[in-house]
Amino acid sequence: MVTSKSMLELALAALLLAPFAAAGDHPFETDAQRKPAFKTGGTCVIRNVTIHTAVSAAFAGSVYVKDGKIAAVGAVDAPAGTLEIDGQGMHLSPGVIDCHSHMAISRGVNEGSYSITGECDISDAVDAEDLTIWRALAGGVTGARLLHGSANTIGGRHAVIKLRYGRGFGELENRDAKEGIKFALGENVKRSNGGGNSSRFPASRMGVEALLVRAFTRAREYQAEWKAFEAAKARGEDPPPPRRDVRLDVLVGILEKQVDVHSHCYRADEILMLLRVAEQNGFRVKTLQHVLEGYKIAHEIAQHGAGPSSFSDWWAYKIEAYDAVPFSPAMMVEAGAVTTINSDSDELVRHLFSDAGKSMRYGGLDPVRSLQLVTLNVAKQLALEQHTGSIEVGKDADLALHTGDPLSAYSRVEWTMVDGELEFTRRDAFELDTRPAPVTELVEPRKEAGVEWSAEGGPTIAIVGGTLHPVTSGVVENGTLVMQGGRIVAMGAGIAVPTGARVVDATGQHVWPGLIALDTRLGLFEIGSVPATIDTSEIGGSQPDIRSSASLNAESVHIGVTRFNGVTRAQSSPQGGGPWMGQSCVIRLAGETWEELLMVDRDMLHLAFPFVSNTAKEKKEPEVLKELGKQLAAAREYSRLIDESVSKGSPRPDHDAHMEALAPFALGQKPVAVHADGAQTLLYALKWIAEQKLEAVIFGAREGWKVADELAAAKIPIVIAGTLALPANEFDPYDAVYANPAVLHRAGVQFALSSGDDENVRNVGFHAAMAASFGLPKEEALRSVTLYAARILGLEQELGSLAPGKQGDVVVTNGDILDTRTQVDYVFIDGVQQSLSNRQTELAEKYRQRLQRQQSDK
Repeated sequence: MVTSKSMLELALAALLLAPFAAAGDHPFETDAQRKPAFKTGGTCVIRNVTIHTAVSAAFAGSVYVKDGKIAAVGAVDAPAGTLEIDGQGMHLSPGVIDCHSHMAISRGVNEGSYSITGECDISDAVDAEDLTIWRALAGGVTGARLLHGSANTIGGRHAVIKLRYGRGFGELENRDAKEGIKFALGENVKRSNGGGNSSRFPASRMGVEALLVRAFTRAREYQAEWKAFEAAKARGEDPPPPRRDVRLDVLVGILEKQVDVHSHCYRADEILMLLRVAEQNGFRVKTLQHVLEGYKIAHEIAQHGAGPSSFSDWWAYKIEAYDAVPFSPAMMVEAGAVTTINSDSDELVRHLFSDAGKSMRYGGLDPVRSLQLVTLNVAKQLALEQHTGSIEVGKDADLALHTGDPLSAYSRVEWTMVDGELEFTRRDAFELDTRPAPVTELVEPRKEAGVEWSAEGGPTIAIVGGTLHPVTSGVVENGTLVMQGGRIVAMGAGIAVPTGARVVDATGQHVWPGLIALDTRLGLFEIGSVPATIDTSEIGGSQPDIRSSASLNAESVHIGVTRFNGVTRAQSSPQGGGPWMGQSCVIRLAGETWEELLMVDRDMLHLAFPFVSNTAKEKKEPEVLKELGKQLAAAREYSRLIDESVSKGSPRPDHDAHMEALAPFALGQKPVAVHADGAQTLLYALKWIAEQKLEAVIFGAREGWKVADELAAAKIPIVIAGTLALPANEFDPYDAVYANPAVLHRAGVQFALSSGDDENVRNVGFHAAMAASFGLPKEEALRSVTLYAARILGLEQELGSLAPGKQGDVVVTNGDILDTRTQVDYVFIDGVQQSLSNRQTELAEKYRQRLQRQQSDK
């Protein structure tokens, strides 16, 4: 029997066959390490596993795989000698099928020269050695539909593949798939975000409809010409054939339902337009890709029979994504549409299981329908449901084994099987299984309890009956937490509820400190493609005196959207220009003006540290560091002269805004946020920080795992820029960014986590959960976005844990606050309950009511 332990031993043995790294070198990954630890030959039994079939509730049992097919599920008898894999404590699910991918496409995905390029076929450009295939397998992905880009209204035809890394296209091609073609609508077709479109029709949504109408009118004429030709031949005539047009042949294939249409789209108006054009021409749109406003017309989409394939929560990166809401997939499911969630990303494809879990948080979908969003429903959209997408007898054995529930952000894929053969097995490249990261013993930093409850102290809130998660001490079951005057005044088990207190019943729920999001653009950023809505970067080189607080937009919809996920405080940072980018501030996510948002002004000065290549033959200290050093020295001298003018009455130097701003940071009185990611860049940053004797925090450190010991020795705090990102190069282990926090923590680095994201700051907790699934203890993951984040800001006395005397930033949820599946029920900031209503919830509710009216009118 191949047990989980023996799988690990086999994987380690395979690693030993690969070239050794020199002592002290960091882990690496080549194709030698990417080979599965063992083979099944297409036949095996997976025993004692929790089975998530995608058609029914999960249950314990076994699965028998024979010749690449699922032969039995549940109570299984297999012939003697069949390879057995022990799945004790593990969970088995169908593999993900990504409905919208651009992986494995060589030399670009767009043939953008014309508005109609249906004769192009993406299968001509498939690269089976694209590393994205391997990394997707590591996320439990077994199939993908490769799509042409969205530069033109009618693009090229797709390719549907099974994921097998390093094989020829013949072994990747899914021959059961139907032919399909990519359409596109909206900003990409109009070329709105690339300097405008003045040379290629269409340049408006009006023109897009006209192009489609013209194209299918001509296609019907062409179809009629060929039918007339064939009819004449059938009568014994010898007419000349019509001129062959390979582009029109594809359009006729659409009319004759031999080619399915899959269309890139965003806005409700353009979606409806496409559906009506299709209906007028006698065909149906098979899937709507992205379809971010699909929730607005969910009923019409379902009535048409189109399958929406959306993002889980991407939004605000351009105008047509501004009305996107994460409730959309669940709403379209409720409308009766066969709905899926896709990636459109080489990185996001690696965690589509947990992205599907977000529909439990944002729409209350049950686990089975949520899992279908990335498995069975995708198979249906690609007309493959008879072959794959669920764990049912007779289907292809496209399976993934997880450490926990597939939809949980805490779960990790251990192996992935395609047609019964293992294509990925995890190896413990960072030895986190054998040398785990520790759980740090903590003492609550708040020593003074502050004011106690008083009958004259004002309104009181008591959260009772919930499980309290203090962060600095053990969980308290059936606890009570009391807030008054903006602070926590009492907490624990058996605490009496003060007379007259407003009671919040948290029975069966969980109570947490509010999450803290570091290094964000909250209040400074609205829509990625609209410069007028972005105030994160200044021109003219270094601008150390600018402060982010000066342009905080308290009405930014990102604030309410972020608060909805339990984030109560954030650092708002300038993030461009430089090298001195400006000064950040700490904000509370509640307030109607920037002054009400502001908690700490000018908390850090941000420096974009000059990049140093890891692969440069000659490593040289960047020349700009000399100039930066001169500026710091000048700032120290400026400060000395100012002090001397006060103490001795000597002439005061001329005012210099830059020097005045730099002085407290140059003197080590306030922390400098040094942004550096690459290993060599980090090493130079450590050296320079020490030379300048700065009080510093390093932000980024995505390659920190390569220099973990050096970072630990420097004793400089690190803010890791998220976990949901790709490794920096092809030789980094697939899980390098995921494991980075655990590796740094094990080395003794003081750290916290940010989201490293502009639009989805709200997902900072999910970044922490990913770190936990790859070796960071859950306790440390929670601390990384609560107490450790507060400590980085110097606010651990006020924030980051639940303790008497601390600010009343409290969140109540129905589960683990870091898990994608969990819903947030209450958010308190400074002891005041905050509305969970925001632009996205309001849009969702408006169109949910519309859907309900339409359904009731049937």
